[in-house]
Amino acid sequence: TPSNSLTDEIFSFSNCVSCHASVNTESTLPGRWQGSLHANAVRDPIFLAAVSIAEQDVAGAGETCFKCHAPGAWIDGRVENATDGSGLFFADFDNGITCNFCHRTVNPVYVPGESPEDDQAILFDLANHPDGNLVPAVPGDPSDNRYIGNTQFVVDPLDIRRGPRDYDMGAPQPLHAWRESPFHRTGTMCGTCHDVSNQVYMLEPDGSYKPTPFNEPHPTGDKNDMFPEQRTYGEWSVSAYAQGAGIDTGGRFGGNKPVVSTCQDCHMPDTNGRGCFFPNYEFRNDLAYHSWAGANLFALDMMLEMYSGGSVTISGPDGEILTVPELTSDYQNFMVLAKGDTEYMLENATDLELNQAGSKLVTRVINECGHKLMTGYPEGRRIWINVQFRDAGGNVIAEHGAYDLDTAELTDDTKVYEVKHGIDEYMSGVTGLPAGKSFHLALNNEILFDNRIPSRGFTNEAYESVGSPVVGYSYEDGQHWDDTPFCIPAGAAEAEVTVYYQTASKDYIEFLRDANTTTDFGQQVYDAWVAVGKAAPFAMDNQVISLGGFVSGDVNGDNAVDLADLNLVLANFGQSSPAGVLDGDANCDNSVDLADLNTVLANFGSSL
Repeated sequence: TPSNSLTDEIFSFSNCVSCHASVNTESTLPGRWQGSLHANAVRDPIFLAAVSIAEQDVAGAGETCFKCHAPGAWIDGRVENATDGSGLFFADFDNGITCNFCHRTVNPVYVPGESPEDDQAILFDLANHPDGNLVPAVPGDPSDNRYIGNTQFVVDPLDIRRGPRDYDMGAPQPLHAWRESPFHRTGTMCGTCHDVSNQVYMLEPDGSYKPTPFNEPHPTGDKNDMFPEQRTYGEWSVSAYAQGAGIDTGGRFGGNKPVVSTCQDCHMPDTNGRGCFFPNYEFRNDLAYHSWAGANLFALDMMLEMYSGGSVTISGPDGEILTVPELTSDYQNFMVLAKGDTEYMLENATDLELNQAGSKLVTRVINECGHKLMTGYPEGRRIWINVQFRDAGGNVIAEHGAYDLDTAELTDDTKVYEVKHGIDEYMSGVTGLPAGKSFHLALNNEILFDNRIPSRGFTNEAYESVGSPVVGYSYEDGQHWDDTPFCIPAGAAEAEVTVYYQTASKDYIEFLRDANTTTDFGQQVYDAWVAVGKAAPFAMDNQVISLGGFVSGDVNGDNAVDLADLNLVLANFGQSSPAGVLDGDANCDNSVDLADLNTVLANFGSSL
């Protein structure tokens, strides 16, 4: 429960800036945090618009959201009742998930010899609290991660700052109280926030999710019994990266360590520099790069657009609710830098391989992340394959996955990787909302579809165990890639393939505008979306392949038209798909019918 009884308050970034920040954008000092989504977790306009709708749908849902995005304010008790954000201070927007909060968190499992001795007393007090055992993990059992997620954090009530390293006697010491904390090098710490469950719901024996009793705690408190909103930590925890020594990525994600085993190795890679501004502190080769670069390029564009020219006021029917302060020049400069870091991450998140198999172009998208491609909340995030077939003169004669920058619409003739949440028939009856796909994050209780590419080490059983199953698609155990065949049209001499990523779709932005009935912020977000180019897709990968000849009717790609091709047409007879990825589609019209059968028969016996 939130409490303002901490002996020392959660300090703002201004308490850290004199030693750990720099206006020099080339600096690797921890002040790079200013451009991150962590620093701006409260200011994020997509978050603020979404939380308004969540609070409309389920009274009190806003507190849960702010607990992750504004933990300092939550601890102070300022968002417990003011779940529209009206209890926030101006300083909260510049702090978000601030340095002092993260560096005062305590491993909820005391590990003798690793956890600071202070932690034992802190956890003892929580375990014997008058309100019951408040320790958010099972003491003594680090393997039990049922409570990792939903911001189940423990904070030192004193301002004793924890970090991943010790300081030798005789060496310059930090100017504040400190403790060495191996916990700060683990993915478990990141999992505190990056596994999110909707505790409004309880998992039923039939696999469905039904609402829990109103105004009562969740019956079990186990995240596995709640609806899994997102499972970034869970996906990583069962990946090959989290097992053993990790994976040698060859430095793909930057930094000085080619082997990746924790979240920090990718999102806070080791760099060269000093953690403190003063030159007498040790120059290190394992300084964590406090950028937390991820995939949310669009949020950075939106914040620069909305908050660079002054403060933004959010109003409701009864007047002003909240004012979001202007970005300072330092925040703006580091946010621009963060855009480059984010683009770098996106460009290295995938590999692309192309291959011609007879009359088909086969694209293979390989996931190089430690979690699904892409992970996170399904706020319209999607990845798709764009294919342009060109003739010998370079003219485009066919295209799949065309995106219109003016209308922000994508054609439905390609493979799209995404997750779709929705409302089932039961909750439709409760809420009056239509059953099916939905962006109502506080009400969604069903995963309708999820074909996002798994990570290395994937097994279906493991993904299901952490609440992130593949739905409406299939991947074999161990498969961290996906193949998509496209029909090669007659006259094609080459193909250019681009893998595009988009943070927020037009559908989602329009939802934020139209579903918000309590504030004007949905409209403001929509207007800013238009101003920054409607979340234009980002090219993650691009390749060109020269195409050779093929035999018409060779649907299995073995350069011969025979019984195997005939059987493939018959096995898929009657099927259709707008994505152009059908086995047996000999004439590339996105359906398997008599025309395909005739194509095979007309060319039967032909070969290259």
